[in-house]
Amino acid sequence: MDFQFLSSSNLLIFTLIFLSLIIFTAIYNTYGKQNKSHFLFRLALLSIFIFLLFNPVISYTSKKNKALSWAFFFDNSASLKYHISPSLVSINSGLDEIVDKIKKEEIENELFTFDSIISEKTSPITGNGQTTNLGKLADFISKREFAGSVIFTDGISTEGIEPILTFNNLDTPIYTVGIGNKNSLIDVFLNSVEAPTVAVKNERVNVSIEIQSIGDIDDQFSVSLYDGSRLIASKYINLYGNGSKALANFQFQTNSIGRQKFSAQVSSLSDEVNIQNNKQNFDILVIKDKYKVALITGSPNKNTSVIKKTLFSNQRIDVDHYIKISPSKFNKDIRSFWGTPYDLIMFDNYPIEPLKANFIRVLAKKIISQQSSLMLIAGANQTNESTADLLPLIGLEIGKEIEELSDDQFWDFEDETTFSNDIPPLKQKLFLSEFQEGSNAVATFESGWPLLIRTKKNNLSSVAISASNINKLYFNKNSINAFSKLFIESIEWLIQSGVSSENFFRTNRDYYQQGEIVYLSGSNVFNKDDLANFRIDVLKNEKIILSKKIDYNIDLKKWESSFRAPNPGKYNLEIYSNSDTEPIQTNDFKVLESQVELNQVYLNDVVLKQISSSNQGAYLSWENRDQIFDFIEKKEKEEVKANVIKFKDNTVILIMALLLLCSEWAFRKQKGMF
Repeated sequence: MDFQFLSSSNLLIFTLIFLSLIIFTAIYNTYGKQNKSHFLFRLALLSIFIFLLFNPVISYTSKKNKALSWAFFFDNSASLKYHISPSLVSINSGLDEIVDKIKKEEIENELFTFDSIISEKTSPITGNGQTTNLGKLADFISKREFAGSVIFTDGISTEGIEPILTFNNLDTPIYTVGIGNKNSLIDVFLNSVEAPTVAVKNERVNVSIEIQSIGDIDDQFSVSLYDGSRLIASKYINLYGNGSKALANFQFQTNSIGRQKFSAQVSSLSDEVNIQNNKQNFDILVIKDKYKVALITGSPNKNTSVIKKTLFSNQRIDVDHYIKISPSKFNKDIRSFWGTPYDLIMFDNYPIEPLKANFIRVLAKKIISQQSSLMLIAGANQTNESTADLLPLIGLEIGKEIEELSDDQFWDFEDETTFSNDIPPLKQKLFLSEFQEGSNAVATFESGWPLLIRTKKNNLSSVAISASNINKLYFNKNSINAFSKLFIESIEWLIQSGVSSENFFRTNRDYYQQGEIVYLSGSNVFNKDDLANFRIDVLKNEKIILSKKIDYNIDLKKWESSFRAPNPGKYNLEIYSNSDTEPIQTNDFKVLESQVELNQVYLNDVVLKQISSSNQGAYLSWENRDQIFDFIEKKEKEEVKANVIKFKDNTVILIMALLLLCSEWAFRKQKGMF
């Protein structure tokens, strides 16, 4: 026990005490001898208050013994439910017996489950944990006071620091009980399929398939490539397990147009843990090797040469040029136009005069039957009246309120925020207005009238350019990109509409494990690396959970993007081009629960023995788990508690002082001393 004053003495207090003694001595000599007991009572009371003025403190310690708990940790990671022996049911049954015996022998205990996190055990083991982090156990044990720890696990750590490093010389004994057998599960699966997303008909297609194997494997496997149900090719590869990989390369020729479905498959083993991942489906968009384009020119102008140069520069476009040389005659027999199916029909400065109703009717039938796209490029000789009858086929009409503008106007694309002075102004020749749903103004004059309108309804697409001097963009070095975006991209948008998107994207798999990387790639036969911007939106239950840009890889000449697979579930992936409000393509993919631990499903007793031996513990097999109670003994810890009594803060002492003061007042009143 220790006694001390918290408040230090000073001259004022000593002066007060000295004066008090002089006063009390004088009073006692005068009155105290007559009432000695009352005087002594008051002196004692005053002494108590002076004593409290120094804030005295009494410190003492007390000791007691506290029983320490044993910590039991039960592995709940995914690998546990894939062990052939013991099964998950047997594991839970065995652990229940352990818990019952712990309670029966009245062992102080704390029960936990662990995988990537540590939590209290409140239910049976399910094996729903995604990964195992043994390193967290060591950190958790080091921060708690346990009599000892018992860990039930298969010893597979798939996350965090190497367990041997973290369990090095803890203060308490660590006992481990191994679950499972030493033979690893085996699995063979397709890791990825590398194939172009777009291919040209009759050209060779290269497909590279990566196969991975885990477990104790040393065998030959067959890898096959199918076009639907038709076998294209097959070859043998050797796999050696333990995470090793092998490549199977195929080359074949495509003959059909459109989106073709293919599949790759590797042969399976009878005791594989999962055979669903032995097959992978993928699509390839097969497009035409040539596109037929009809260019109809009403009167040759400065735009005509630019249009022809642009079309001829694309080797996959075959152009038939029809030039109006008289009111009823073209430079080529017009009957060949009506008899030839075209993917795209372009009107250059045509019509100059209103078209006859019969011409419009036959042209409409041709467009519908042959699924041709239309493109109207305004010319210097055209008027709003001359094009009025043709515009409904494009999904447009002449605006109702027309203001004739003699000067060139500045303009910009709708995805830009301001009108750029770097782009030369253009002459507005036609005053176009949207006629039906599906029309989108891509570029606009500063007056508000559209310069470029794209329209898509059902399977028919059309484009209208209302400026008559787009050749200025072609020859202007500062605006060559604007010409590409305005004209070249419009042509590509039109001719790709017949067989879906030229910019066809694909994920590298149909399904992923949570946390795996999803790779997205898109081929481009036009090599237009700087002419388009793409983004992806990942949706779940129609809500966007991720949005990301798709970058163009110049070296590989394809678009690429990647992101980590989110939580388990089914997702939709939407791909957008530039400022389009509608996706150019949609895909779906599935995310499964993480099965990272399936790569290592076996009993790693080596690491468990090292953990126990370095911490004064022992290792037991699952069959000998009951022997753990031979090592468990009750332990107590002596707790020393420091107690402090502060007189001025002690309620009992203050109440006693108050009672003495009241008693003194009552005594004085009784004696008539007030």
